[in-house]
Amino acid sequence: MKTDSKSNLTLGIIVVILIVGGYFVWNQYKSPKVSPEAQVQAEQARQLLADVNKIILTPKGEDPIIATINDASGLIKTQPFYAGSRNGDIVLIYQKAAKVIVYSPERNMIINVGPIIPQQLAQPAVTSTSTKK
Repeated sequence: MKTDSKSNLTLGIIVVILIVGGYFVWNQYKSPKVSPEAQVQAEQARQLLADVNKIILTPKGEDPIIATINDASGLIKTQPFYAGSRNGDIVLIYQKAAKVIVYSPERNMIINVGPIIPQQLAQPAVTSTSTKK
């Protein structure tokens, strides 16, 4: 009888180890791995959006695309929308809401807000004229 109870106990311990080990392996693969850099960037993005939301209401239910202006003077020459921006200012693009916000963290101010205009609408229409002589 001692042999049977020993083997049952051993089998029970093995089953428990397999269940616990399986749970930890499953939990490891279930939760996505996030690098420390990604965690820092996510926290910076949350803080940035919190700062912007203190100044202006932003579209809800949508995470914006966030870009940093690196060449403000060149951007201003080609797109007057960015007039007043500086290097280091942030552009928040809300695609679903079709809205763009230019924010200056250094000055803690909104530089400009505008709609996203599809490329076809943004290009001027070409018309031809003819003159009769």
